[in-house]
Amino acid sequence: MIILFANQKGGVGKSTLAVLFSNFAVQKRNRKVKVFDMDFQQSLYNKYLNSDLLENEKLYEVELANIPGFKSIKKKVSLYPAQLTVIDLAGKMDDDNLIQVFKESELIICPFCYDEYSVTSTFEFCYVVKKVNPSSKIILIPNRVKSSVKYETLESVNQALGQFGELSSPVSDRIDFQRLTTSYTPETLVPILDPIFNKIFDDHIETESTWEAETI
Repeated sequence: MIILFANQKGGVGKSTLAVLFSNFAVQKRNRKVKVFDMDFQQSLYNKYLNSDLLENEKLYEVELANIPGFKSIKKKVSLYPAQLTVIDLAGKMDDDNLIQVFKESELIICPFCYDEYSVTSTFEFCYVVKKVNPSSKIILIPNRVKSSVKYETLESVNQALGQFGELSSPVSDRIDFQRLTTSYTPETLVPILDPIFNKIFDDHIETESTWEAETI
């Protein structure tokens, strides 16, 4: 199964949530995971290298990739039907190779923030994805939500984005996110993220067809 963490807007927490999700998949759901970092900043891959330098136990492999390389990734992962393939996608929409990526990814997890620019970019991103692949499954995660801020347009934003996919519960802005690695998830984040990730697994990943593929 190929799972994208994607949004055309940068700085919404794609890489961070991709790491946390991958950690969760291995540690809590006992799944094999392979991660591909397609983001220009390579922050996920750098976390992986730093974790390796500290001689932490590897939960999964992280490999650098680019959008045109998706075709070869698809061929590789087809050999391992029980493996979850997580892709941290670059925040851009001006590459024709994205058409294949959106068409052939089984699940798209889209973090966003409630500021005006992020919401507009997220809306545009989801609109394009649905035009390319009307049957695509999109999970929208409100991220970096500040508890001290009153978001006056929150309900209308949720309603507008909800037409494209399923909205999760919000993830608050916390300093704990700076301490995570590809081998470690801070315990303080567990009660916030585990319910979101468990729901994604129960509703979209641990389906009957997935388990059938694992037993072939």
